[in-house]
Amino acid sequence: MPREAMIWNNPTVTAALTEEGLDTAPALECQITSAMLTPQPQFNTIPSTGCAGATQSPGLTGWQVDLAWLQDWVKAPADSLSWFAWTNDGAPVWLRIVPDDTAASQVAMVGQFYAVAGGFGATFGDGSAAATTATWPALAKPDIAAVV
Repeated sequence: MPREAMIWNNPTVTAALTEEGLDTAPALECQITSAMLTPQPQFNTIPSTGCAGATQSPGLTGWQVDLAWLQDWVKAPADSLSWFAWTNDGAPVWLRIVPDDTAASQVAMVGQFYAVAGGFGATFGDGSAAATTATWPALAKPDIAAVV
C-alpha cells in the first residue's frame, strides 16, 4: 500500500448553533492556526484477585477539539471565532472541519461540542499577533465520513 500524507493547506472550518447551520455559517479557517480532534481514552481498574493482578479495561473514548486561532475581536461578531466562542461559552454548538477542500477525495469531521471562550490579550510591543487556544469537549463521538 502506498504512503498517504494529508496536507492541510486548504481546510475549511465552520461552527454553528445547529448542524443545519453549518451549511451557511461563515468560514473560520483563515483565523484558525490549528484544529485537532483529540481522543481522551477512558479506563476502569479491575481489581486484582488471587489468580491475577489488577488490570484496566477500556471504556468508550471521550473526544475534544483543541483549537488555536488568531484573535479576531475587531471583526463583526457574526464573522468572528473569538465572538462566537465568547457568546456561546459553555453552550453546545456544531463544528465541521474538512481537511483540504482541493483534494479529489475528501473526508469531514462533524460533531457537537461545548464551546469554550478563547483569551483576550497579547504580548505588548513585539509586533506578534494576538493568538489564543481553547479546548472544546465533545458531547459524543463526532462523525468522520467521506464528503459526497
